[in-house]
Amino acid sequence: MSPRKSGWRRDFFATTPLGRVGLAWYTDNSVFFFGCGWRLHFPRREEIWLKTFRHFRHALALLLVSVLLAGCNALPGENLQVEELLRAPRLSGDYGAVQTALNDWLGESAQLKYPMQGELLSPFLLQDLDGDGQQDAAVLYTTAQSTNVCIAILQRDDTGAWQVRQSVEGLADTVENVRLAQLRAGDDCQLVVGYVAAQGDHYLAVYAYNDGQLSTILEQSYEQYLVEDITGGGSQDLILMSTQEDGGVQIELLTVDKEGGFRQAAVMGLSADRFSGCASVAAGLGSDRRNYLVLDGWTGISGNNLASVLLRFDESTQQMVQASQISADELYEASLRNVSTLVSCDLDGDGIVEIPTQPDEAGLLNLSQSRRMDFIVWMDYTSRRPEKSFGLLDEETNCYIELPTEWEGNLKLTDSEQYDGAVELRTVDEDQPVMTVRLAQTAASSTGWTKLGIVASRQMQARLAPDVEIQDADYSLSNALYLLN
Repeated sequence: MSPRKSGWRRDFFATTPLGRVGLAWYTDNSVFFFGCGWRLHFPRREEIWLKTFRHFRHALALLLVSVLLAGCNALPGENLQVEELLRAPRLSGDYGAVQTALNDWLGESAQLKYPMQGELLSPFLLQDLDGDGQQDAAVLYTTAQSTNVCIAILQRDDTGAWQVRQSVEGLADTVENVRLAQLRAGDDCQLVVGYVAAQGDHYLAVYAYNDGQLSTILEQSYEQYLVEDITGGGSQDLILMSTQEDGGVQIELLTVDKEGGFRQAAVMGLSADRFSGCASVAAGLGSDRRNYLVLDGWTGISGNNLASVLLRFDESTQQMVQASQISADELYEASLRNVSTLVSCDLDGDGIVEIPTQPDEAGLLNLSQSRRMDFIVWMDYTSRRPEKSFGLLDEETNCYIELPTEWEGNLKLTDSEQYDGAVELRTVDEDQPVMTVRLAQTAASSTGWTKLGIVASRQMQARLAPDVEIQDADYSLSNALYLLN
């Protein structure tokens, strides 16, 4: 960037997934430098500032990228929050217009609050909330005067400009997740917000926006929640899991009544003798096309193991009941596993929730102590033929490599002697190699290897041993990698 005689100019130094950083606006007399949300002002009364700025531009660019990659940490002596660092530069389009309208209404700059997880990770939500056919805007933010997160609702006026209609204070200072739900019949939708307090407590709020008013229709503590149509009524239901004082797990099924409020449609508890808390919950169809709920609960002496419960909604009793295809005791024993991150999920995208198991007969392990890998079998216990997939779990990268089903029960996993850092699958009966798996640098050559995918910024590669033939015609090694969670 070379200095010019007059007017404002700008230059960008870097672009990242979080947006552009290293934005400089400059005139003959001053430079305003924005990087990762912070700003420096350099007076340029003397020519030396022009020369210095030119010479150090690239150095500053490198510094900005380093700051961003380090999580936008504050400069020495500063104690800034991430959200503060990400305020500038101002957003464009509808997001920018909404942000401007909110700041004008507040009389100060709002600090945008980003959800920690979930599908919606933006502080802005543009959606027709009240079902009138016009787009509304919801914004998560805090101010210098507010401790908890606030939610502002904006609509366009007759000129098309965004105007704040209402703002409500949330239940904690951090937003864990946000999602839209269709909890009642009609064209409107509800805003479901999970909050987490500094001490770790979780609170759920459900908001409805109708007739220009944002109302709170539910406030309740929770440990895990799910929004799904479990009852088959056409609208979504709200399933809440919480840990009781005795250590057991309570499951509540909530539906919206005719007045728009929630009623408890069903409730059931899981014994404290087996479960000490809820780790995960997922819903999906079974092979019989019924709606099922899979709960993964903490268990074991240490409380770090997992086991699963399979439930369905019984239309006759209007209650959640244990699935009949497998007893609760059998499922508990079959699904007991020692990997705390290995939760049930729809692995293959067919709408059915598969439950992971670690059967001893799946294969043998002979690895170094630093390795954390295991053989996994994913099961659909709503089916007469429950086994869905057999493969290898890499706990370090939290990924799963599907293997041919005909190999199950005749494999052992060892450290590779030929390739540094790789593992080798060999037959138990004849000690013959069948496959080698390794993590390689993304720039490394893949000649002779099948690239499975990118894991932790590295290539997951595999190669079959010579003369190995796979009998399963539906199996594809190139599509065998699944990233979990």
